[in-house]
Amino acid sequence: MRARFVLFLSAFATSTLSAGCPRNDDAPVKAVALAAPSPAPPSLPLVAPPLPAQATPAIAPPAPAPATIPSDPTDVAALPPDLVDDGSDDVVEPEAAPSPAHGNVDELASTAKETWVFAEPSWKARRIGYLRAGAVVERRSEPAARNSNCVEGWYRIEPRGYVCVGATATLNVFDPVVEASSKRPRRDGLPYTYVMSRSPPPPFYARLPSAEEALSVETDLGSHLRKAARSALEPGYVAPPPAESVPGFLLYGRNAPGLSGTHRSSTALELGHAHARSGFALLSTFDYEGRRYGLTTELAVLPLDRTRVIKPSSFSGKKLDDEVTLPVAFVRSHHASHYLPGPGGALTQGDAIGYREAIPITGVSRRSSGVTYLETRDGSLIRDEQTVRVDNIHRPPAWATGKRRWIDVSILKQTLVAYEGAKPVYTTLVSTGADGLGDPKKTHSTIQGAFLIHTKHLSVTMDDDRIGDEFDFRDVPFVQYFTEGFAFHAAYWHDEFGTPRSHGCVNLSPLDAAWLFNWTLPEVPAAWHAALSLKKGTLVFIHP
Repeated sequence: MRARFVLFLSAFATSTLSAGCPRNDDAPVKAVALAAPSPAPPSLPLVAPPLPAQATPAIAPPAPAPATIPSDPTDVAALPPDLVDDGSDDVVEPEAAPSPAHGNVDELASTAKETWVFAEPSWKARRIGYLRAGAVVERRSEPAARNSNCVEGWYRIEPRGYVCVGATATLNVFDPVVEASSKRPRRDGLPYTYVMSRSPPPPFYARLPSAEEALSVETDLGSHLRKAARSALEPGYVAPPPAESVPGFLLYGRNAPGLSGTHRSSTALELGHAHARSGFALLSTFDYEGRRYGLTTELAVLPLDRTRVIKPSSFSGKKLDDEVTLPVAFVRSHHASHYLPGPGGALTQGDAIGYREAIPITGVSRRSSGVTYLETRDGSLIRDEQTVRVDNIHRPPAWATGKRRWIDVSILKQTLVAYEGAKPVYTTLVSTGADGLGDPKKTHSTIQGAFLIHTKHLSVTMDDDRIGDEFDFRDVPFVQYFTEGFAFHAAYWHDEFGTPRSHGCVNLSPLDAAWLFNWTLPEVPAAWHAALSLKKGTLVFIHP
C-alpha cells in the first residue's frame, strides 16, 4: 500500500487508511503535525488543514488512548476517565450581543470546503467545527479581534465560536461561490443526490461544454451516447431527478467559480477525470444541448450519462417507546411468515413478513415439530432461525445513568441499539467490518471497546488507493468518528445492512444514519457542516 498523508480534521479527530473509513483528502497537505487520540500507522503522518501563511496552528495536548472494553461495564469504578466529561471541552461564550436596532441581521458566509470555527478568536484556539461553502450564518456586527494573521477580523458567529474572515470566509453573502453553493444538504435521508461512475469514468468540466468541446474531451462520445440511451431502457434504471434551470453562473459559456483554496483557470474546460470506482454528490441537475449534467459539491460539471443515479436503501430500523420496546426480532429471511396457533397446538401459516422487518416480540419462545418459534406482541409466532433477536440489557453499564445517551453495537448480531440511560429508543441493523472479530489493525474488522463520538460531518470523502481495492466516494453522509479512523456513516453504495461488509466502520442505511446523526452529541448547528468535541460526545460501546 502506498503511504499517503491524511488530512487532519481536528486537534483530536482523524481517519486512517487502515480502517478504510471516510477521510478528507481534498485540501493540500502542508502544516505541522498534531497529536491524535491514539497512535496512527507510522507511514501515515497526521497533518493539519492549511491555515493562512502568517498563522501558527495550535499544538494539541496529548489525548487519552482509546478505552478498551471494561472487564465489568456495570462497575462505576471501572469507567475509564476519558469517557467522563471533565469540563475541559467547554466553550466560554461572551455576553449576548443586543439585537441590532435597525432590525437587520449581519451575516458571514463560507467560500471553502472547510471554514473552521474556533473556540476563541485565535488560530491557536481549539477548533469546534467548520462551515462548508455556501453556508450563511448570523454574526456579530463588529469583529471580536483583528490582527496581522486575520486582517479582516475574527467574528463571533451563531450559535458559538469565531471565524476569521478572509481566505475561507466573507461578509459578502452574494459572493459567486456562496451563490453557486447555496443549496444546503438535507438531514432526513441522503443529504444530496448521489451518482456512481460508469466505465469509462466521467470527465469533470469547469463549464458547460459545446458539442465540439465535449467531443474533444470524450472521443467516444457518439458510441457512448447510443449505449447510454439503450441503458436507460433496461430494468433497474434509475432516472435522475427532474431537471432544474441551468445555474446562472454557467450561462453564456462562463466557468463555475472555484472554491477558495483551489486554483481554477478562467479559461479551463476540463478539470480531470473521475476514478473508475467513485461516487459524487450533486447540488443540482440540468439539461444543456440535449444532455443532462450535474453540479458537484466541488462546483465541477459532470455528464450524468456517464454515471448511474443512486436509489437509496429504503431500509430503516425501529423507534422504541413505552409501548413498543425491546425485545425485537429482525427478519433475516426473504421467505418468512407469521404462524398462527390453532386447536391442539397446530400452527397455520399466515401473512408473509418483509425482509429485515422489525417485529416486537414478548421474549417467550416455544418449540413445535422440532422448530423454535418466537412469540410476537400480536400473538402470532415467527421462526427463530429466520431472525436476529435484539434483547434489552439485563444489567445497565456504568455509563447508563439518568438520560445519558449511548449506543450499543453487536458485531456478531450486526445490530445497533440507541439508549437514553437504561431505556432503548431505537434499534436497527448495521454492517460492521467484513472480517468480523479479527484484528482491526491488520484486517477489515471493527474495533471493540468503549469510546466517545468526537467529530461529526454531514459528509466527507472516503477513498483508498490499495491495488485491487481502489475507490473514491465523495460526500459520504453522516460521518461520526469515535476513535482513530472508525466511524458510523451512511453507505449509499450498498444495501446489505445486517451483514458484515465494511472496511471497519459501522455502515448504516441513509435513513438510520440520518436519525442517529441528529440524535447524538456533539450537536452540529443548523448551518454548520461539522462539529467537534473531545469530551461531550455520545458514548459508543462495541462488543462481540
